[in-house]
Amino acid sequence: MFNHEDIVLHWVNRIGFLSRSELAARFRAAGHSISAEEWALLLMLWAKGPRTPGELAQETVKDRTTVTRLIDAMVRKDLVTRSEDLADRRRSIITLSRHGEDLKHLLIPIAQAFIAEAVAEIPVDDMETTLRTLRKITETLTARTGPDAPERS
Repeated sequence: MFNHEDIVLHWVNRIGFLSRSELAARFRAAGHSISAEEWALLLMLWAKGPRTPGELAQETVKDRTTVTRLIDAMVRKDLVTRSEDLADRRRSIITLSRHGEDLKHLLIPIAQAFIAEAVAEIPVDDMETTLRTLRKITETLTARTGPDAPERS
């Protein structure tokens, strides 16, 4: 018999939903109006520096329309700035604002505390195995659906 609880992707989806909701609530409780989706873009910008909207969409596995809408909101919140790409004026470059940079030192400890609580009862060896497994699933899916994937009929 089919049991959805035996499917790893059911749990990945459930963890994703619960963690996005909890993280946004913790940010709000600390006085920061940052959604989980904005958090994902901030993480990419903190880690990799200025990016195009297309790069942010690809790296966060979101469609470009959603990323554009998120960037618009983040510009209004003074988290990022949007400027013209000097090499290609059709493209824009998204850069962290001073406020966006400053939030790194405030938001990351909140996220780290949440993650520590979520995995506190899981042995280190189990976490290492879980991370390896999730990375492999991600690699497999990216190879099948990413920009260099073969055409599907």
